Amino acid sequence: MRKLFASLFALTLLAPGQSTTEPTTEAPAPTGSETTPAEDIPAPSESATKKPAKPQFAIDLGNLSTEKSKKYFEAYFRADTLFKQKRIFECLDEIHALHEIYDKNPASLNLEGACYVEFRSFEKARLAFAKALKANSGSFNVRFNLAEIEFVTENWEEALKQLGELAKEAKVNNQLGSMIPLIQFKMLLCLLKIDDLDGAKVILAETDFLDDSPLFYYGNAAMEYFSDRGAKAEVWLARAGRIFRNPSAIAPWKDTLIEFGYIKSFYGGDLEVEVNSPTGGGE
Repeated sequence: MRKLFASLFALTLLAPGQSTTEPTTEAPAPTGSETTPAEDIPAPSESATKKPAKPQFAIDLGNLSTEKSKKYFEAYFRADTLFKQKRIFECLDEIHALHEIYDKNPASLNLEGACYVEFRSFEKARLAFAKALKANSGSFNVRFNLAEIEFVTENWEEALKQLGELAKEAKVNNQLGSMIPLIQFKMLLCLLKIDDLDGAKVILAETDFLDDSPLFYYGNAAMEYFSDRGAKAEVWLARAGRIFRNPSAIAPWKDTLIEFGYIKSFYGGDLEVEVNSPTGGGE
């Protein structure tokens, strides 16, 4: 089955001793005339110098014996590889094996949830993602996956609420900015489902053909589908295909419309091949 989530965000597995804080871009060290006299540098506050507390799962992984640690990390990376190869049953077997050693790592729990999504076992996926969020409180990645569960199970108002919270957070975090258009697209679809056409129009009004995401084209296509103008919707989709020629650039958008029901899915047919094509004619 095609990967439903546009960005499953398989969490980076943290080796013992790694920080779990979100990566930040460090400012370059001052040089030449930028150098500040030592006496003019204010003393750092205690909160500024205090290192963030290491989460419990990182501590637990760091406390594994050498033998168990080696076995655990080898199993995780095998599972990650198997998932990328779409060998989902084998991936789950590896996850269950590593969970016998330690079962509270948000990375492995997130990967387990992704496997259940592939099987459309959404309640099992929800449980795995909830466990991952408990182990890594506030994780944008896992919260996105939980919002996706609400989306694919057609809990439109709850999906809209969670996606809205993610969009607000992404707007103030430069590292998450690339996710905003897709989140907004999913919000637009939720608004259509609850018959809030004006709200959907507000989102669409925030984009245009100059944007570097397919939101303008896919948003207009969704509006045409909503108004039962399928032929016009397909024109918008064709335009998006000509502009964003790399299939991977539009695959999550197309998958979203398929899951939403606006594009018919022919498993094993032309559409499926096009969505999953690793290269494509435009490459």
